[in-house]
Amino acid sequence: MQSYTDYLMIISLPDDIKKEISRYKRASVNLIGHFEGMHSTAHITITHQTRCKPFFAQPLILQMGKRLNTIAPVELQINGFSFFSHGENAKTIYAKIERTTHTDKWFKLLKSEMGIKVKNFLPHITIAKNIPVTAFNKLWPNFENRAFSETFKAGGLTILHRETFVEYCEWRVYKELFFANKLAMF
Repeated sequence: MQSYTDYLMIISLPDDIKKEISRYKRASVNLIGHFEGMHSTAHITITHQTRCKPFFAQPLILQMGKRLNTIAPVELQINGFSFFSHGENAKTIYAKIERTTHTDKWFKLLKSEMGIKVKNFLPHITIAKNIPVTAFNKLWPNFENRAFSETFKAGGLTILHRETFVEYCEWRVYKELFFANKLAMF
């Protein structure tokens, strides 16, 4: 029996987009060397819940699944690249999800139906996470003006889990929660 579990709630991407992001990650490794998350599968992180008691969290996840099944999927557009700064010493390069009034309302509804507070949420797909500024300065010119445009349907939420206090424990799929069958019209 697990004492504490971490849960990672993500929107999974279509295989062709996962492959393209993986290609960008491998090219980045060739240019700057190893970095955090270089082997992780591309996705959009919604929230990361840590140190949860499974007997408490799992019934809540089942209830969340019922609520998420009432909201419609949404078409999301990837449009280029951008970056986050982590203080003065590190940055993260990511593929941008195009923000529109429609997608902003949809993500607000998603977070509301999940029943979990998510602060400072900006949907994105990480390429190179938390890299030193010197590596960023070498890598960013390759992304800055590069065109990358893809559209896909976000059809559900994937819940990953792992034991909290087990060193090097890998994320495994706990549950797939699907949205309703028709696209949202806000």
